[in-house]
Amino acid sequence: MIKKSLLTINILESIKKSKGCPLCYIWLKNEERYMNYLLTNEATMSPEIREKVLIAKGFCNRHMHLLYKTAYGGHTENGLGYALYMQGVIEKIYEEFNILLNYLYKIENPKNIIFTKKREQKKAISSLYNKVIFTIKGEKQCPICEHLNSLDNIYLHTLIQMLNDKNFREEFKSSNGFCFPHFSSAIEIISKSKLKNQIDIIKTLFEVENKQIQSIKHYLSEFIRKHSWDFRNELPGPEVNVNFMLLNILVGVEGLYYQKYKFPLFKK
Repeated sequence: MIKKSLLTINILESIKKSKGCPLCYIWLKNEERYMNYLLTNEATMSPEIREKVLIAKGFCNRHMHLLYKTAYGGHTENGLGYALYMQGVIEKIYEEFNILLNYLYKIENPKNIIFTKKREQKKAISSLYNKVIFTIKGEKQCPICEHLNSLDNIYLHTLIQMLNDKNFREEFKSSNGFCFPHFSSAIEIISKSKLKNQIDIIKTLFEVENKQIQSIKHYLSEFIRKHSWDFRNELPGPEVNVNFMLLNILVGVEGLYYQKYKFPLFKK
């Protein structure tokens, strides 16, 4: 019997409501919730959050754009919260940029004996590139990606624990299964675990995943077939959504694990 908690309730709800991977469904919900929170006074005035944003030099491409859209979607007046985060970031980049500029002046200065040799100049320029990357990209991953990866890990571990229950395994068989990134993460966690029903859990996941792959394979064939001249008059069916289904099973929701394996980049 599964103990009810906020985590398990959210997982059960996501299995019923999601059209694809339930963990991707939760990911998007958490992303939207955190976006709105980051633009509250509580978050924008938090030294801890501001420091994280500063070290990361803002957010990743997706979350910079999403936060901007959220800021101007009626949640804050005139995008003040967004501006407060970016003020610290741009001031820090400006400060470090000027340090790099002075370093560049030293390289080109003919009076600087260190850089008169071509080899030393080349080394200095290579070092400059590394410093530019850290100045612009920061030293840590996007704080929103970090938050979402952390929550995703909790939900994934919780769902795996739930699959230890035989009744839930049967219930899960009627779900849409996982996207491939979540599927591979789940198999990795299970393979390293000491779960009592390890083989049964893996078997359930493979069966559900295989069923989804088979369905998509069939819909893809139908989609392509109905686009041929001979079958152009056939009415469209569920295969019209196959490209969306493919997108979601192959890579998961947009932004999933985007920065998870990108940090640290390299040493200064």
